[in-house]
Amino acid sequence: MTPCSEKLAAKLIGYARFREHHPIPPHLRRTAGAQSVLPAWQQHYPAFPRLLFVLADTGERAVRQRIRDLQTIADGHPLVARMLMTVKAGAARLDDLEQHGTSAAMWHTLTDHTRPLCGAWQL
Repeated sequence: MTPCSEKLAAKLIGYARFREHHPIPPHLRRTAGAQSVLPAWQQHYPAFPRLLFVLADTGERAVRQRIRDLQTIADGHPLVARMLMTVKAGAARLDDLEQHGTSAAMWHTLTDHTRPLCGAWQL
């Protein structure tokens, strides 16, 4: 895995951790196993957003490798795999987005490697 792919993988894992983080309220910190009712992100947002990775400053071959690396993390990391059961995620090249727009069929899904390219809202 390249350093760029490692950074992308770390971001994907970080999003998965954030999605499952349940902060302990200050008044319950001394109580063993106490957790808030809602995950941290739900205190501010009604739904967890889809994850769209925009890959820039790289050639087509490197983009394909980074997408494969993200898909490998999506399949192999239990926390990420659990998140992606309900959160949609994809990756696309910045050059393609600038040329065709976000709705064009250029997004690679991170969960279904056999699925054809799709628009961002079809992930």
